[in-house]
Amino acid sequence: MGRLGRLRAGEWLAAAGSVALLVALFLPWYEFRGLRATGFEALTVIDILLALLALLAISLAVLQATQDSPAKPVGAAVLTATLGKIGVLLVLFRMIDEPGADYAELDIGAYLALVATLAITAGGWLSLMNEHVRGLPPDIEPDLRPTPAA
Repeated sequence: MGRLGRLRAGEWLAAAGSVALLVALFLPWYEFRGLRATGFEALTVIDILLALLALLAISLAVLQATQDSPAKPVGAAVLTATLGKIGVLLVLFRMIDEPGADYAELDIGAYLALVATLAITAGGWLSLMNEHVRGLPPDIEPDLRPTPAA
């Protein structure tokens, strides 16, 4: 199992969501009079922000698998959970307010992006909630000494 055995459910969920989000950006998001536009074609800045969010979620899994210290994976989990919420809001904004045409219909890419950003956010939160890492020895318990009498 090796280093991949150190990944918990939160990291797996975030990584799967990030792959799904990158795929969703290449799929059609809108259809208007038979013409389809992918996420990269229809969105201006939001597509870059969503791609960066996907890279952040992948880095969460990579850091958890490779780092022995918890500092970097915890920092990545905090950023993933926080920026994941912003990603959900950006996708919802583009689903409600389509760019360009007034009567464009939503296509599969937009729905997949919504599910993917929700998975990334949930993966970040699950990673923060679970403190146990398989494959690492438990921390040394501090010596418990009685308080000196006054």
